[in-house]
Amino acid sequence: MSPTLSSSENAVQLLYLGNDCLYRDHRGHRVILDIEGLGEITCLTSDCRLLVTRGDAASSESEGPFDNGCTVVALEAGLVSVNAVIGRSTPISGDIILTTDGFDGSGWVISASDAFWVDDRKEAAPRPSPGFAVPFFRRVEGGGDLSIIPNCEFDCVLADTLRIDDEEGLSRHWFSAQNMSAVFTLESSFANGASRTGYIASHLNAASFRTTIPDRNAGLILRKMYDRFHGRQRARVFVEGEFAGWWYEPSENRACRWHTSDFGVERRLTEGRSEVTITIEPPAGVPLWSVSEYQIFALALRNR
Repeated sequence: MSPTLSSSENAVQLLYLGNDCLYRDHRGHRVILDIEGLGEITCLTSDCRLLVTRGDAASSESEGPFDNGCTVVALEAGLVSVNAVIGRSTPISGDIILTTDGFDGSGWVISASDAFWVDDRKEAAPRPSPGFAVPFFRRVEGGGDLSIIPNCEFDCVLADTLRIDDEEGLSRHWFSAQNMSAVFTLESSFANGASRTGYIASHLNAASFRTTIPDRNAGLILRKMYDRFHGRQRARVFVEGEFAGWWYEPSENRACRWHTSDFGVERRLTEGRSEVTITIEPPAGVPLWSVSEYQIFALALRNR
């Protein structure tokens, strides 16, 4: 039986040296990892003491599952390397496909002889292993010799696109936002050096829009392209008024400001629907929610 791929799955690998970090907490300590939801972490290397908080419980235990968010804090300077699987806490197993040409479709990469990229992201994926499978939804490129466990349940299709500078498109999607800035032009690059000139706006309170999706779906992936001049952008996501989770991007980059971020919407919130209203609501006290473009990908179930 083929394993099931959840729309919320992601894998990250973070490595920081010396005094580098995502950001510093209120005590001045280096935050190495900060993620929402459920998943599992593995500390690969650490030259310093770590404090790991799962939900509200803090300990020095640096491996294992979490179900209500997780942060990893380094208490001194030094090397720290951490793997995290988000949205899944069980190992992946199944029939393996070997390829050197990349792969169209969805599944997990469990080994790669070289750097590879998934789903048109602008940064290389983390290095996989049988115990640290890297999920993908549309395509894997590069990687040399790849070992893949495919997902056979759905195809990931682009269902809709919404640009913050397209007034006609915003109106067609019934877009509304409270306390939104003026739209301005950003000339910068992604982390891989690819340059981009595009339009950006930010909002302080809730924004919502209506989108069409396939009625035979197994969830959605919301992707936003945005300006990460300010890190720790955080918002509640609602689908048809029901809470879907926290969309959180802790990192900032004031040199390479363009970035893409994905948020998975569970199948139970979209299955059987052909349209949904999505609301993005930053809470009080967090940086403005930046957006240039939303893409809505649907996990379209295959006919069997």
